[in-house]
Amino acid sequence: MDHPMVKRMGQRRLPQEYVLLGFLFQGEMHGYDLHQRVEEALSRIWYVGMSNLYAALKRLEEAGHVAATLMPQETYPARKVYHITPTGRERFLEWVREPLPSMRDMRVEFPAKLYFFRSLGLEGEDELIAAQEAVCRERLEQLESGARAIPPNDFNHLVFDFRRRQIEAILDWLAACRR
Repeated sequence: MDHPMVKRMGQRRLPQEYVLLGFLFQGEMHGYDLHQRVEEALSRIWYVGMSNLYAALKRLEEAGHVAATLMPQETYPARKVYHITPTGRERFLEWVREPLPSMRDMRVEFPAKLYFFRSLGLEGEDELIAAQEAVCRERLEQLESGARAIPPNDFNHLVFDFRRRQIEAILDWLAACRR
């Protein structure tokens, strides 16, 4: 089975594209409204410029995850209104339920997932948190086994200690999310 962030052609689907799918999961929108929703809901963790948003929508449309219809306007050119397709819904639900393999993605991508669990009323938030905790513990074990070979005064020991403390902080935060 393909990882949900990998398209069949081998290209990685960007997290911002999943964020756009999440908002379109709530209902159809044109690009400007979609940008406003991202800004209102996720501006503390996410920034999507208008040009990046329209480029992401184009990629999603080409992949068959969204479709657009032209809505005529009286005094302005017709505007594209986007809606999520069944394939897009399926991909979004796979993404939102999948733990993140990289600790780097925890700061931005994981809170976005929690946002969608809560705003869409999705089932499985506790399972996602538990799966993410398991990924973090596994990563911590890998770090600790590799650190045993590093002399205590070596610079790499400091790097290990920093990464270990980051993962421990993430585990503490995940426990707070559970509460």
